[in-house]
Amino acid sequence: MDSSGLGTVGPYELLVQLAVGGMAEVFIARRARAAAVEGAGGGSGEGAEIEREPLVAVKRIRADLRYESVYAAMLFDEAGIASRVASPNFVPVLDCGLGEGGAPYIAMELVVGVTLKHLTRPPELIGVGDALDLIAQAAEGLHAAHEARDSSGELLQVIHRDISPSNVLVGVDGRASICDLGLAYALRRTTRTKTGTVKGKLSYLSPEQAHARPLDRRSDVFSLGVVAWEVLAGRRLFVGSSMLSILHAVLGREVPPLSREREGVGQAVTAAVARALERDRDARWPTAADFARALRDAAEREGHAASRGAIGARVTEILPVPLKPLAPSYAPGGPLVTPEIIAALRSMHVAGVVGERDSSGMLAPRRPSQG
Repeated sequence: MDSSGLGTVGPYELLVQLAVGGMAEVFIARRARAAAVEGAGGGSGEGAEIEREPLVAVKRIRADLRYESVYAAMLFDEAGIASRVASPNFVPVLDCGLGEGGAPYIAMELVVGVTLKHLTRPPELIGVGDALDLIAQAAEGLHAAHEARDSSGELLQVIHRDISPSNVLVGVDGRASICDLGLAYALRRTTRTKTGTVKGKLSYLSPEQAHARPLDRRSDVFSLGVVAWEVLAGRRLFVGSSMLSILHAVLGREVPPLSREREGVGQAVTAAVARALERDRDARWPTAADFARALRDAAEREGHAASRGAIGARVTEILPVPLKPLAPSYAPGGPLVTPEIIAALRSMHVAGVVGERDSSGMLAPRRPSQG
């Protein structure tokens, strides 16, 4: 392997860094055995077969936190929960383990795309039909998480607790996927939140989260309702100058009807989103699947057509730099390994062209380092 490389984690060769967060860092990676065959001069035969494997995203605990057991437990909890979710609209975990020196990691499908927050950044609004389709897809992925079961068939009672535009990925194929179960609750989770502790981004909390009360899946439905309102309206819903003012907004601020916020949005769409945003959870959509169906029915009734091709083209246009070489080779399950892609990613690493975490958790382009 090139001495300028990032090394390996478990069976994966790290190619370029995508992001660094509060607990972990994320890389584009491939199976290290593919690199070994390449180094041995295998350009056909066995090497060609290995090169058909997809690239993956590897998430590992940051070096300064690597030997604190609670972070490893949190990462493995995330992997264990996500491995039980089966949906094309939920980013799957493919593998997990301990790397060299006991560093915990998980390997996930690499989504070549951007977050919904990045895609819907003002002033450009996406079409009403496209917005409804993306939120409905996210709701279907969320429902799959809520319906996840253990090996004995018992419901895991998953609650995401951190639904926001930053945790919905949109790929170059126009597919929306829920990601990041780092804060999720589940019945079999080994790490627990202390009683009275609030988890999640304040502006997307449900009222019961804001009160630190017991939650069920309807809490996530409210959070996704906030996302839906914002994507359609083109502005934030619950904002404030302090944590306390944001919580007051979540608990009591009037939610303007979407029909007053966006031209072309009718009563069917307005009512579907408004029900998701009921502060009385008994009045909300009982499941995320019900919310998805309501959005699709409302889109059909009001004549809002969606174009995943148009969404995919927009995503491709705004991809972070490290992901741009992967767009042409995208395939279900992740972009396929090719010598050209490997060379491009290694060149980016050497040049210091990486993604970094912005305030939303989005991958943002960064200028190459000097020297």
